[in-house]
Amino acid sequence: MEVHHHPHVGSDSHRKKNFKEYFLEFLMIFLAVTMGFIAESIREHFIETKTAHAYLESYRNELLANQIQFKHYKEEFTGLVPVYDSIVTILYEKEENKDLPVLGRLLAIGQNNVIITINTSTYQQMVNSGSMRYLHNESLKDSIARYNDLVTDLLNYNDRIVNTEDNNFEEMSKLVDVHDFFNIQKMRAHNFHYQPEMEPFTLAEEQRRYLIGYFKIFAVQAIGNPITLQELDSVNESLLRMVNKELNQ
Repeated sequence: MEVHHHPHVGSDSHRKKNFKEYFLEFLMIFLAVTMGFIAESIREHFIETKTAHAYLESYRNELLANQIQFKHYKEEFTGLVPVYDSIVTILYEKEENKDLPVLGRLLAIGQNNVIITINTSTYQQMVNSGSMRYLHNESLKDSIARYNDLVTDLLNYNDRIVNTEDNNFEEMSKLVDVHDFFNIQKMRAHNFHYQPEMEPFTLAEEQRRYLIGYFKIFAVQAIGNPITLQELDSVNESLLRMVNKELNQ
């Protein structure tokens, strides 16, 4: 006779779990997911903080380099003010042929374009990469944006002046003898302050006014740019203090 053995209904492997056991399993899974999320958030925060710190260090070096540039350009433009002022005075008083060597020297110096370049590459990287969000100091972010706007305004203004000079040089050269300006041989000999040769010339009243207006534009630039550069330098100094404070926290 065959004996059939039925599995014990009350064995542990087939025992129905109660609510407490289900809740405990849920709690363990929930804690594991939560801890993983917290760990990932901590890791992301650490990466963001490290990235922001690296960008700020690079930005600080950029600010320091710009201070040197500001000083250089202020000195260069300040030195051009008496040059343009003398040219305008000579033309206005109709003394252009009185001392041609002096006028030639002034005109040659006055035709040297001062192209301003200010490095803002770190700021552009921070904006393009979205890393500005890593900076939680709103006052610092506002100051960085204001500083960049001032730099952009200066560069755009100076570009317009340089374009004006380039676009009007041909017309100016029809009125003034510029054949010896930018003498390649003399410049190759590193004689950048040579005395250019000039032929006497006669100006109609309209032509005279054109030249006076032409050089007056650069006189205004030479006077105005150092003021803007001084403002930039002040903002730069204030921004540098804020960046150093942020880095030392």
